[in-house]
Amino acid sequence: MDKNLKQNLNEKAPERTMLIAQLLFREKPEEVSVAEIQKTVEEIIGETELVYDAPKAPFFALKNYRAAFKKEAGKEYKSAVDNGDGTISIPVVVNFIIGEELKTVDDPLTTSQFWDFKGNFSDFKFHTSVFGMLSNAMEYKNQAELFLKKIEVAVKCFPTAEAIFVPHSGKLTSVDYFKEGMNYDLAGRFIRTAVNARFFRIENSDDFVVDTLGMFAFGAPDVQVHFRGLKPDDVVNYVYNVASYQFSSDFPVKSGDTIDGLDESGDISADIQWKAQYENSLIQPVRMVLDINCGEYAAGARRES
Repeated sequence: MDKNLKQNLNEKAPERTMLIAQLLFREKPEEVSVAEIQKTVEEIIGETELVYDAPKAPFFALKNYRAAFKKEAGKEYKSAVDNGDGTISIPVVVNFIIGEELKTVDDPLTTSQFWDFKGNFSDFKFHTSVFGMLSNAMEYKNQAELFLKKIEVAVKCFPTAEAIFVPHSGKLTSVDYFKEGMNYDLAGRFIRTAVNARFFRIENSDDFVVDTLGMFAFGAPDVQVHFRGLKPDDVVNYVYNVASYQFSSDFPVKSGDTIDGLDESGDISADIQWKAQYENSLIQPVRMVLDINCGEYAAGARRES
């Protein structure tokens, strides 16, 4: 990268965070009735109960998605089901905040990593946010599936949206890109939408860092490669592939394991094994990453696991 960026390693990522998507508009989005939104939610996600009917901020309880919590004696829980094992399950709520003015993203560490969108974030003036209360208490694949379905609802209800921004990962993509990926598997769809591969050159060196940002939302590790002598585009594709494998397989890689590396053509090869270990990220926000030591291409010092 040509521009020098200053980072703050005191900025730490939360252990978990709510998945939020912002649909972006150049003009104020069209008005859509609460009844129409609820109808679309039920078409795409399943049966709902209207919790809050404010036209600009409707909330819907989802009967097919429930979060489990430990039951507290003497406390009453609305719409709760007793699971018989000391826990209860409560419907997850899908929330919309419609037609708000969009705040400019002025953090260069974020705006420098808008690789998957060809336009300018500053062209957009309004947003509609979609998120879900209680959803981060669900198993991570259910969270991801529901998150993508909520975006699908919003895209259908608000057809003038042109882009989707996911704040926790800084991922900015077009609505068309989201639609094009709808036939991918769950890992592919989630990563395309909500996990960003970032690329940084270390100042005054030939060293680079490519990492993913986004898996920490589940309390799961992102992926990081600190390297020299490899093509950055190959490494970007590589960390996306590793992230997809981790997501699909319940994050099986352990510190000290080896995983397939890249050959001289930039292709993943089982004949090349690179050692992996968990450590804090080099780039903010500080979070746990699976750092991959890329052998002869590795840059920087690493502690032995």
